Amino acid sequence: MSDFRGTLRRIIDGKGETHIEKKKHRIVFISITGVLLLFIVFMAMLSIGPTKVINPFEALSCLFSAIAKGGSGLSEKEIIVYSSRFPRAVAAVAVGMGLSVAGSAYQAVIRNPLVDPYIMGVSSGASMFAIAVLAFNFTFFGLFSPTSMYLSAVAAIVGGLLAFGITMILAHRAGATTNAYVLSGVVVGLVFGAGQTLMVVFSGDKVSNVMLWMFGTFANITMERALFILVPIVILSVFIFRYAKELNLVLLGEGQARQMGLNVRRFNAMILIFASVLTAFCVAFCGIIGFVGLVVPHLCRMMFGGDHRLVLPASIAFGGVLMMAADLVARMVIPGSELPVGAITTIIGVPVFAYLLIKRGKIYNG
Repeated sequence: MSDFRGTLRRIIDGKGETHIEKKKHRIVFISITGVLLLFIVFMAMLSIGPTKVINPFEALSCLFSAIAKGGSGLSEKEIIVYSSRFPRAVAAVAVGMGLSVAGSAYQAVIRNPLVDPYIMGVSSGASMFAIAVLAFNFTFFGLFSPTSMYLSAVAAIVGGLLAFGITMILAHRAGATTNAYVLSGVVVGLVFGAGQTLMVVFSGDKVSNVMLWMFGTFANITMERALFILVPIVILSVFIFRYAKELNLVLLGEGQARQMGLNVRRFNAMILIFASVLTAFCVAFCGIIGFVGLVVPHLCRMMFGGDHRLVLPASIAFGGVLMMAADLVARMVIPGSELPVGAITTIIGVPVFAYLLIKRGKIYNG
């Protein structure tokens, strides 16, 4: 095992002897490996499904021909690829990317490796408001149409920001320590989780749809919804990535960051708000998908060090790969039925995270 670790480290670092040379090689490694893995798993998503397995080259041809036709007058295979599998792949990439970037941002700002969107209570708040839309057709007092695709997104953002605000207030009242943030997030998450449970109890004939959504699913994703998820998540992720250097400063401590000219309080508030909105977009259409925002940033730091100029792009790539792979497993593991993708990510993530924590938990070199 030690030989494998050494080989992996040499591949990631290349032949560079200086710190700068190693970092440059890591950037190249992340770019090439990330794009390659994303393409491979993306093609598997297009080619493999419970109804039919299609040759990858044929699947790609069907996708391009369906796009050229504008989505109308499609053959059977084009419908399968363009209308069913392609939207799921796009949504899975976006959600995996968003949750991983949000998790990286939370962990950096709060300086606690146990923090992620779910522990902060943001996902529970976003989920409770989205369930109110699904189960009770809540329309914000008539501001939206019950059939509007924007309704659940708006509800999730409102709920996520509300939960985030309550968490921040409690944490600051408790001393604004890293433990205070974690404990406040757990308390807020439990409260909103209780609200979810009550809504499920009274959801009547919609209980099955609500339960499936709560555990995470891409089953109802259309092309329009996939694009609506993708665009804001990409914009928000790129925005957070622009502040990778500042995130590195924050990790050094508030005092040193201030000496370098950073308004720490304003910067932290901005990043946490954008990370919360990012999480809300992920939750709005796909439900609660846990563990991605916690595990992926850890894996990236263990492989590439703590520099967020490396961690964030790596999180984008590997988060997308993990989410697409989990959705593929959720569709294929039991023929004729679909498992919640949130359960798959947890099943995959827990043993991997436990192993890395025990065996390599101290390797956070930069």
